[in-house]
Amino acid sequence: MPRLKGLDSSGPTDPSTPIHQLPKLEEFVPSQRLPNLLTVRDEDGRLSGTETSEKVVQYRRVYPAPTDEINSGDLYLTRESRVGCGHHSNVYHASFLIPPSNSPVRVVAKVAVPRLEAREFLHHEAAIYTEFPEYLTQDFTGYALVPGLKYPVPVGAVVPKFYGYYLPAEDGYTVGTIARPSPILLLEDCGSPVDPQTLSHDDKAECFSLFLRLHLSGFLQKSAFRKNILVQPGPLTAPPQDRSTDTPSFRLIDFGRAVRRPKGNQKDWLDDKETEVKDAQKVLRIPRHSMC
Repeated sequence: MPRLKGLDSSGPTDPSTPIHQLPKLEEFVPSQRLPNLLTVRDEDGRLSGTETSEKVVQYRRVYPAPTDEINSGDLYLTRESRVGCGHHSNVYHASFLIPPSNSPVRVVAKVAVPRLEAREFLHHEAAIYTEFPEYLTQDFTGYALVPGLKYPVPVGAVVPKFYGYYLPAEDGYTVGTIARPSPILLLEDCGSPVDPQTLSHDDKAECFSLFLRLHLSGFLQKSAFRKNILVQPGPLTAPPQDRSTDTPSFRLIDFGRAVRRPKGNQKDWLDDKETEVKDAQKVLRIPRHSMC
């Protein structure tokens, strides 16, 4: 295929700072500033293709819909930067460079294993992120009484910020091209899975409220497991050096099975919502009727 303008075939330079020590990207990035083209350096073969040995792979943005402007960015990930794995995907800390900045930042890169179902889950999750209202990713101060809870809870963000979904820039590539490198989903790094045994009553209420707020926005997560509820020092409205685990920030992740509220008959959706409420209470070890 013809070379894509704006990409350096030599790939991005190794970050001078280890990936886990890079500052996290926590700000909202407008779609026009996200790279339309992405050079990915993958020396350890983390992109999950079955017939690939390329250490530098060129990608194009699919979501949010790319602009006409040709702008490129760099991504770098390693075997050591993996922070999670599952049946369908692997998750890495990655070095992300968005011009005109020449200082890389840390994001989460989610890639699918080489199976069609896994690639479809990742594609669906990316589409869901494009449909989330922006307020679900925003960090607010103060408290709110969320319908379904007996008392107010903090109103931080519900889901990570979305930094783009990219496919390999190859002629004829589709989500079903299993032999080639995986699509990449880039997200805000929101911490580690919670341990319900160590959560206070108020922390459990805040985590539970994330599911309720997601439902109010018209979505079901459909995967209410401990590993999909993350915690990090907070509040995120404070500078990083002033954050503490005494004031944690929580977030929901993993929307590969998520569903939207239908416009027509909603009986099944409402039944599934009730099931998800019970599942969330169970995983958070919340006694029935103690909060809602």
